[in-house]
Amino acid sequence: MARHRPWRRVWTGILPIAVALLVSNTAATAAAEPDTAASRSRLVFAAAEEVSTLHGFNTGQLADPDSYWAARRNLDVFTPEAWKVLRERRARISVNLRWQRDFGPVPPGKPRFDEMLPFLREAERNDVGVVAWLTIPYADGYWATEDNVGLHEQMIGDFDDWANDIGFTPEQVLLDLESSLQDTATNNKAFRDPLPVAELLSGNIDPAQQCEAMRGYEAVVARLEQRGYPTVAAVYPFLFDDLTNGDSALSDGLGMPLPRPGTFRGVSFMTMRSTYANLIGIDPGPSIHSAYIDDMRRWYGNSATFNLGEAGEGPYRGNLAAFVQDTRLAAALTTGAVGMYSLDKALANYGPDGVAALFDAVEKPLAGDELARVATISPGARAARALIGAESTAVSAAVSAVTAARGKPQLPNRWPSTC
Repeated sequence: MARHRPWRRVWTGILPIAVALLVSNTAATAAAEPDTAASRSRLVFAAAEEVSTLHGFNTGQLADPDSYWAARRNLDVFTPEAWKVLRERRARISVNLRWQRDFGPVPPGKPRFDEMLPFLREAERNDVGVVAWLTIPYADGYWATEDNVGLHEQMIGDFDDWANDIGFTPEQVLLDLESSLQDTATNNKAFRDPLPVAELLSGNIDPAQQCEAMRGYEAVVARLEQRGYPTVAAVYPFLFDDLTNGDSALSDGLGMPLPRPGTFRGVSFMTMRSTYANLIGIDPGPSIHSAYIDDMRRWYGNSATFNLGEAGEGPYRGNLAAFVQDTRLAAALTTGAVGMYSLDKALANYGPDGVAALFDAVEKPLAGDELARVATISPGARAARALIGAESTAVSAAVSAVTAARGKPQLPNRWPSTC
């Protein structure tokens, strides 16, 4: 990586704030597609992923790869009372399903857990719709990245076989387009140690690979759709800050696959207010959502919506009313599902009655003067977007020099994509 060191000075001035803000703990989200099941609630909680938040990556520590198999899920919050709320609200939940653990061949020497089959059967008994939110082993990146598209090609075949074997028909399949778990752990140290983040961005930059990954995931989506699985995506919202200068260099530096408009039936943007507040020390307020809505509509139309979170964290800690308000705002700004991370955390922090209140909130979108007041973009939300835009500019400027140092000079990919 020494060959990229001259570019450290370009990036490290803004990395401690911008990168940490961008990629910390945006894992795990619910899907968001224009709701074709009119009788279902618009609110789609992510569920059954809490096992992954116990292993350190929230604090910049890389998860132990073996914990992907060794750690049991804690599903204690899914009480009869919780299932009753889900049943009565005609819920749909995005259930974390893990390749080579919950389905597919388990590596030799690793345990197989049968946690999810009873969970899925309970959802079926309660008429709770399920989105299959698919992830891969920690060591392989966990989320869908530019580097692991080949593993996703393998995974979807195993998923289809397993789903057919057990008689499971999800309403959708969700792919989580993010940085790898490993890169997320590095990025979460940006405040304390920004130089590895600059090296990470330099190492990831490869516009040609970015194009290959985008086309690869388009093929994955096509295969899923051919097999009868409507497919949606979850994406970082700063994709839009990346695009303001006309290219997608920052997404490439972070290893996040590009969701070309029209590929997915729906795209859920993870505008997690608690993450912004926890990292920059200033709550941007509910308008962090409205700050992105124009770009969301421009590029993705009604297929774009929000993913809110995290329940019980930051401005939502002990403050269900704030979460209710943000849910009503998201419902007003979009027409499809409203994603939320996570059901496990919401049940633990607010109980079944609080979860019921969130389901009720999505049915009561803000309107009139109240909508105008809450949606007015705050200085904090503007500052957050400006920081991300500044980093995007710095990464774009570095692409030609970084790739030339490898002997294959490239320019950033333009947007809309010409790959």
